[in-house]
Amino acid sequence: MIAKSAMDISYTDDIEYNKENVLVIIEGLSMYLHENDIRQIFSIIEKAFNKSTVMIETMSPFFVKHMKEKSIEGSNAKFSWGVKNGKDLQQIVPAFNWKRDVSLVEGMKVIMPVYNVLGIIPAVHGMSNKIVVMER
Repeated sequence: MIAKSAMDISYTDDIEYNKENVLVIIEGLSMYLHENDIRQIFSIIEKAFNKSTVMIETMSPFFVKHMKEKSIEGSNAKFSWGVKNGKDLQQIVPAFNWKRDVSLVEGMKVIMPVYNVLGIIPAVHGMSNKIVVMER
């Protein structure tokens, strides 16, 4: 854990790097940022590491506009960015290649069996948050 902003280019100075593949996990963050912030984060990763795998949680643009998260109401934070899928994200960060999307519906099936039924509905599956896997 590094106590710096994901958009602070100096955070990579605190990582011991020996040219191996680096795994970057961005969870619970992207939906509070703007597209330029996403570009900045990926640019930092691109410049610092020759080879990297990024797993980023994304939110559907529909939910960015129409959903409010109750757990953050007191903080005045709001959702501001979303992307439909990893292919759309690759258009924003072309130095990275989209590998796959994993709908969070898949994980919810374990916790709440009703998602076994809901996950069959294309709209539910398509609009759920996703873990997008990108590689460089």
